Amino acid sequence: MTPVETSDTALPVVEPFWGWIDVGWFLASLPLCFLGSMIAMRSVDAVFGLGMSVAGRLLTLQAFMYVLLFAALWFILELRHNLSLWPALHFPFAWRQAAGLIPAGFLLALGVAFLGAALHAPDVDNPLLRLLKDPLSTALVGLFASTLGPAAEEALFRGFLQPLIQKTAGLAAAILSTSLLFAALHGPQYAWSWRHLLLLSLASIAFGLTRARWNSTGAATLVHAVYNMTFFIGFLLQGRTFAAHG
Repeated sequence: MTPVETSDTALPVVEPFWGWIDVGWFLASLPLCFLGSMIAMRSVDAVFGLGMSVAGRLLTLQAFMYVLLFAALWFILELRHNLSLWPALHFPFAWRQAAGLIPAGFLLALGVAFLGAALHAPDVDNPLLRLLKDPLSTALVGLFASTLGPAAEEALFRGFLQPLIQKTAGLAAAILSTSLLFAALHGPQYAWSWRHLLLLSLASIAFGLTRARWNSTGAATLVHAVYNMTFFIGFLLQGRTFAAHG
């Protein structure tokens, strides 16, 4: 099937020509990605003598991990299937849509926060919040949570997996299954609290619906980024940062 153009975005639509064997290739690459990110993080810290904080080391490690994740997807799509990475994952979208997507991310965060309060979601010892001990660490966490983190997670869940599962089992199954996987990925971060897992699943469903509605992983990434930033600003306003520690 040749790429076609959509009437609203005039952007190329590429069908998911990859398959479950490619998912296997991706899973097989994860140990190498982790090892490579460990080596890269330690090399950067040693060569440049940065003496990075715990937050700096963890975020640098995760940043390299996400970069290598993109490299694995590039290998699968470009080398195995001769597909350009960004159009294949449906990242492009019309920026005029941001006027609706940015408020959507903000309102989604508010809705999840109110639901969490109604469910009496417990306070958990989130490792990410333990990093907010100084201005630099706080800035790094906020930057990461609103840029590379959402981009990499949406590339994997909404760009790579959702269209493949949709081709196999339909849109509803694709959105639900990727949302459960998304929540499971963050499970250790929230001590496997079922309330937090439910809230994460609901947020992820919203990201999946955005991907389907706009036919764009980039649109889902923008909603995800605004969602994360809204919660991050909320933590700052509550004083749950370096100011509260000293």
